[in-house]
Amino acid sequence: MQPEGPYRFTEVLGECQVGRAWAALDGQDRALTVAVLDGAAAGDQRWREAFTNAANVLAQTPGGHRYVNSDFAAGQPWVAYPSEEDGAAERLFRSLGMDYQRIPTAEMLPPPPAADPVSPPPQLPWVPQPWAMAAQPISGAPMSPAAVAATSGIPATSAVSASPAVGSAPVATDPLDPSGGRRIAPVQPAPKRRDWISIVGALVLTLVAGTAGFFLGAGREKEAATPAPSASPSLPPYEATQLAINKAKFEGELAPLVEPWLTRIGGCTVYGQPGAPKLPTDEKGHVFCHYGGAWLHFTLYPGQKQKDTARAYRQQLNLAGGSLAPGLREAGAMKGGVTGKPGSYVEYAFEGEDGRAICGVWWDPDDMQGAFYIETLCKDGVDGDWDALRDLWQRGS
Repeated sequence: MQPEGPYRFTEVLGECQVGRAWAALDGQDRALTVAVLDGAAAGDQRWREAFTNAANVLAQTPGGHRYVNSDFAAGQPWVAYPSEEDGAAERLFRSLGMDYQRIPTAEMLPPPPAADPVSPPPQLPWVPQPWAMAAQPISGAPMSPAAVAATSGIPATSAVSASPAVGSAPVATDPLDPSGGRRIAPVQPAPKRRDWISIVGALVLTLVAGTAGFFLGAGREKEAATPAPSASPSLPPYEATQLAINKAKFEGELAPLVEPWLTRIGGCTVYGQPGAPKLPTDEKGHVFCHYGGAWLHFTLYPGQKQKDTARAYRQQLNLAGGSLAPGLREAGAMKGGVTGKPGSYVEYAFEGEDGRAICGVWWDPDDMQGAFYIETLCKDGVDGDWDALRDLWQRGS
């Protein structure tokens, strides 16, 4: 069944979980490509808003795609691109985190069955977040570090570190690449082994600067428990204890994801346990940790749809965050800096509830239904230096 609209639809060009791209002709027989949101997603207001926002942001982004007509209020929202805007519909759906597939041979396909619902996207990131109001967080939207009261010892993203815990490492920038290939220049993995003398020195400095508990004073974030994993045969008692504590909190499917971080993170809280936030319904597991002035979330999803949805919203923030935090790169494929595993990498930025910009990096390896993301204040956390945040991701992926 063809979608409704002022055009004559001729064939399906491609499709994904939430919509299709159609070849069409207008009243003057001019060729167009029309992206249509259909199926269960067309009846979900949050997907409709995401589709509208994605089309508008893409039209305003340098190197993006301008549309010639649209009807976002239709039963099946659609947007029409001139035929010379090659790949516009594909880029639109991929910006939503969908696995868009081109159809090699033109064919009129039946609409997806109504009984196959699309997982609803999480709460939009610009709405006040529940955890910031001492309630349950929603997994798909980044956590805002607005000031909150520590009522039950639960770590929240409200604290600001006195100084970032990460160093700046220059990384080659990668401009927008319309070819559809890899758009982010891979970061060279850092050496896994370090000189034991340097590690011992770093451990001493960390012990001097470290703090205990979830918060201190006005809410400064807990310093990182230890430096990166080393080849030392043993750890000092405090670091060894932290390692044991962290391992116990990451048993099961999340264990491989957190392995590079185990001796560096601290103050971890497992969602769903007594005194901690409830586990969102669209997540299978979630652990929140501190690393200096940064906040880390390690999340396990029930399936691919939930993971795709969570990633899709950060891809929207990537498209819209350039003016808020200049220097962020376009989302794309990226291998982990430590593990070498292929995965999806997204840099993003959004405005916190107190008006300050939050910078984040999301990465989900292809071989598991899990992801981790790092967030910090763009100014007070990394002084606007994306390379510092990229270096932290590279050493933990």
